[in-house]
Amino acid sequence: MDIHNFFEQSVSFIVFLATSSEYAVSFWATVLCLILLLNKKAVVEYIWRSLHLIEDLVLQKEYFAKIDKALKILLITLACSPFFHFLPPIVNKALSAFALFVVPFAALYIVVQALDLVFFGWYLTKYKDANVPSVMRAFVIGGIYIVFGLIFLEWSLGVNVLPLLATSTVVTAVLGLAMQDTLKNLFAGLTMSFEKRYRQGDWVNFRLDANNSTVGQVSEIGWRTTRIKTLDNNFAVIPNSMFTTYQVVNYSLPTPSYARSIEFPIKSSADVATVLKSLVKNAPAVDGVLKEPAPEALLLSVKPDHLVVRLRFYIEDFSKGDTLSGRVMEVCLADLAKMSAIPAIAAAAAGKE
Repeated sequence: MDIHNFFEQSVSFIVFLATSSEYAVSFWATVLCLILLLNKKAVVEYIWRSLHLIEDLVLQKEYFAKIDKALKILLITLACSPFFHFLPPIVNKALSAFALFVVPFAALYIVVQALDLVFFGWYLTKYKDANVPSVMRAFVIGGIYIVFGLIFLEWSLGVNVLPLLATSTVVTAVLGLAMQDTLKNLFAGLTMSFEKRYRQGDWVNFRLDANNSTVGQVSEIGWRTTRIKTLDNNFAVIPNSMFTTYQVVNYSLPTPSYARSIEFPIKSSADVATVLKSLVKNAPAVDGVLKEPAPEALLLSVKPDHLVVRLRFYIEDFSKGDTLSGRVMEVCLADLAKMSAIPAIAAAAAGKE
């Protein structure tokens, strides 16, 4: 009988809350929040599709995993807030202050995480194929939280943020001067990533001046430096700002094929046309030399006692450039020696003296 009375009183109380002009809005708002809490994943998926953010299920799951706890806290707080005034005044005041702090920051977290994944996680990283440093990503996200945090302090708690802004300006200026080179390298790295001048795996020639250069494969483009693996299997660590200041030749762009040239001395009495045909025919016979683009041979210069012809051929594996050039030279010299088209010293090198 007591249970029956309790049930009737509970139902009467709920009906009163649902129909009362004073509490009806709060009651139905709470019901809505509880419904959203029970179906939060479906609601997030619906909003994600409705806004046409990104049709990427992996990214969508990652987003929900990141905001799951924040969304629970937000909905539970919103569901409980309308009934804080039923509690003792001191408890009501404490919980209301807590809700006023939690709700905006939980909502901000949910929005910022969506922007973070869409802009940094998909647009820059996947769509633009840009190498965005994690420190830059954290810096931007942290800046958003700081700005909204200052706005919240002044709007909600009435805190004067001008002294904080003045102090932060001074600190920023000091840090900017102290970290000038670091920031320069950071923004240079971002510029390289956005413009796609170089990619990981590209073969490049970094020229500090006419006498100093570094040839190697880009192994990592970091937020401050770029690492190049040289042909000697060493690592050269170069500040990003130098990559945007000095000349850099990218051998992997616009196509991965790379041209190599070899000059051959031939006798003045040799048939130049036959020699050129021999070079063009023998170069592709070496494994690793591309047939397209086709090799090219031409008469380069006329010396007092001999002629000079140049052979140009193309390869894809930059690291084997010297090896393949040596093999091409061996094959071509051997054929030219058979034709008696090369001077004695070149014939000796070919083993046909």
